[in-house]
Amino acid sequence: MSTAVADVELDKLLEVETLSRETVTYIKNLVYSSKEMRENMDEKIASLRASIKKGHDGAEAKDAILLLGISEWIVGNVKEASELLKEVKSRKIAAYYLGKCYQELGDYGQALECFERAKKTDSEEFDICMDIAETKRLANHSEEALKIIKSFSQSQGDNPEFHYQLGHCLETLGEYDNALNHYEQSLRLDPNYAKSLFRLAFNYDLNGEDEKAIEYYEQCINVCPSHKNAFINLGVLYEDSGNFDDAIYCFETVLDAEPNDPRALLFLKDAKASMNMYYDEEISRKQGKESEVLNIPISDFELSVRSKNCLEKMNIRTLRDLTRISEIDLLSFKNFGETSLNEIKIILSQKGLRLGQALESDRETEVFGSKNTEKDTGAIETVLELGLSTRCRNALSKAGIETIKDLVENTEQELDQKGIKQNYLDEIRSRLSEIGLILKTVGNDNAELDESITE
Repeated sequence: MSTAVADVELDKLLEVETLSRETVTYIKNLVYSSKEMRENMDEKIASLRASIKKGHDGAEAKDAILLLGISEWIVGNVKEASELLKEVKSRKIAAYYLGKCYQELGDYGQALECFERAKKTDSEEFDICMDIAETKRLANHSEEALKIIKSFSQSQGDNPEFHYQLGHCLETLGEYDNALNHYEQSLRLDPNYAKSLFRLAFNYDLNGEDEKAIEYYEQCINVCPSHKNAFINLGVLYEDSGNFDDAIYCFETVLDAEPNDPRALLFLKDAKASMNMYYDEEISRKQGKESEVLNIPISDFELSVRSKNCLEKMNIRTLRDLTRISEIDLLSFKNFGETSLNEIKIILSQKGLRLGQALESDRETEVFGSKNTEKDTGAIETVLELGLSTRCRNALSKAGIETIKDLVENTEQELDQKGIKQNYLDEIRSRLSEIGLILKTVGNDNAELDESITE
């Protein structure tokens, strides 16, 4: 569509005399169909603002305010739209979109008042009642919402919106299987019903069924107008699976429409940083095997009671700990003699290790005498550099943990209390182990931190 034709079509559609909710929905789909159409809409908004500034009185001014308010809502400027629509809320269509604004702003009481005022004819009752039910659900009155929705079971059983709203309400009430059935029924009636596609994708995403989530998110983003959160969630899943180019495309698509969206900006930066991080699978695999050996607990070996007691008092729990202490330091400990020392040496020799070996190198992986092409772990300072999955990094960021130092000063229990799930804890523990660190334990202040982190 050429720019001239697009301008004509927008001017024709944005006429107060013929403006309806169906027309507004069509305009919104049109505006989000291309970047060119969005730019044309921005120009139309600028033109309406200019006409209002001229100071026209009476019906002409009210018409311009109404059109500008609805146009601002279409492009996502909800606060600006609400302020304009308040001035003309006596008109039913203005009351309806003011209700949509209040709903998006979380003012559910005002939203319900506006939707009730917007009711006009029996033919529109279902659509507005679904808005009312949705608002009640958002306001934590799901039982009331369910009652409203079910009242349309006979008349609207073949309507995808009915099944979407019923499914979402059931989901909120914890009836997940029934909810999924209604989302699927909604898609049987309309395979491109974006809201149902998103809810199915979102639920599969939460349950860790990434392949199904990606499938539904991909369908969702191909429906116009595109669902912003579908792009963001899909981008995160792409990044987790290593598809950085696709992830970047998703985040940049959101930023094309909303250049200052904070989440898209953050995730885009993260995806680009992840794409540029060097990763060698062979080195990682080898490093993992080395970590397994170093993390073998002393209790797995047959030692004399005296040796075990001395090592326990010295807080030496693993073979890694033994590579970090010298013979002189061991012998200086009370009751630790040559017999105990020889026991330790034999154990380490069996694993290709020796006392104090880690002290001879700045890098933990060099205790095995192999050439190390990995970057110096002593230079790792931030959580981002650990190579954790995107969701794990996001969870740590929400908990206010950005540096390695912050991370290892927490116990597993403390991280759990901060909302870090068990699968993320396992991932964190594994990655820390690869660079010779552990999470804080009771009675352990992570003394090795000073050796591995540059202040």
